[in-house]
This record gives sequence, structure tokens and C-alpha cells, in this order.
Amino acid sequence: MNPSQPNSKLPWYSALTGYQQNQLFENSNLLDFKKNETIIKQGYTAGHILYLEKGMAKLNVEENNRSTVFKIIAADSFIGLMCSFVKRRFDFSAVAIQPAKVRLIDRGAFETLIRENGEFAVQIVQLMSLMTNKIVRDLINLSHKNADGAICTILSELSSVFDSQSFVMPFSRVELADTVGYSKESVITCLSSLQRDNIIKVSGKNIEILDPKRLEVIARNG
Repeated sequence: MNPSQPNSKLPWYSALTGYQQNQLFENSNLLDFKKNETIIKQGYTAGHILYLEKGMAKLNVEENNRSTVFKIIAADSFIGLMCSFVKRRFDFSAVAIQPAKVRLIDRGAFETLIRENGEFAVQIVQLMSLMTNKIVRDLINLSHKNADGAICTILSELSSVFDSQSFVMPFSRVELADTVGYSKESVITCLSSLQRDNIIKVSGKNIEILDPKRLEVIARNG
């Protein structure tokens, strides 16, 4: 494999032989996306397998002139892998919320490797199952929480993604409201309450979690 190509940080291809890894990356392209640039447009024909190598992206659905964010994904993640083998078009959009690098892998080449390498096929099936389970679990958890619980859950997840108690919110208050399914006013009220109780500190889009234990309690019980 070319040294400039992905390394062991991408364990999803570790089951492939050296020759197969070369085939995989020879049939791919690495593209750069600016913040707020669309990576996938809803209705896009799924001719490639997309892998987010750097940055963050939000997945959202446009319906009845309303955009709903249903997932935030970080680097080292496939984008829409579950959809790629079911239908030829994506039912959602993906937008970079940070400058991003996305590898586009030819779908035909990817499917050939799945047919040729049983261990790789099992890894991909397991990965799709884990991704599907997490999305479903996250949606169910958010749908059963009140506004405070849902927002604290998102803040806790972002802290985990950034691996820091301090981070810059990667989306607006309106987008956060869409993510948790509550109004912008509810989001602002909750953030103000959390700050007043010294659980977080808010300055514009800058978030600092001052009391992660109390945040987790609200996320779990809200």
C-alpha cells in the first residue's frame, strides 16, 4: 500500500490481504470538503462507499420543507454504509460541520472484496449491525427524554467525540434543536439552566463541562 494512504487507524480493512488493500485504495479517491459543504445530497445515487477520514459531519433528512438532523458522525466512520447495499439512492443528506476529508470507494470494487474475502465480509456485516443498532438506540433514547435529558445526552456525546470537557459546538442552536426534537427556545432555556447550576459554561458556541457527573445524571434520568 502507498505510505500516503490510510494506516492501521482504519481497522475496517485489516482483514484484507496486502494485494486486496492496494485494490481497495486504487479504486478510491480522497476528497476535501469545507465546513457547511454538502458531502451527500438527499437522492444521491450511491455509486461509492463513503468513509469520513477527518472532520465531522451531520446527517439530516429534508421533508416537508423541514430539515431534521438525526446523527452526528466523527472521523473514522462510514457515511451511510447501511444504505449502500439496500438501495441505489440515499434518503438523507450529509453536510460537513468541520473541514472534512472523505474517501470515496468504488462500490463495485468494494463488493468484489466482500465476495472474495469472507473474514472481511463478516467484519463489514458486524460493523453495519453495530452502526444500525447505535442509530436506533440513540433515536429511541432521545425520543424518550425530556428536553434537558436529550440536550445533556448530546453534550455528553460531543465531549466524548472531542475527548475533552471543553469544545466548540459544531452546529447552531437551531440545528441542536432539530437533533433533539425540541424547540430552539427549549434548547436556550436548558443551556441557560445548566450554566446557572454550574454544570456547564457557555460562551457563544464554546462549551465547557464543569460537572460531568451531574450532566450524566441528567442525561440518564431526563
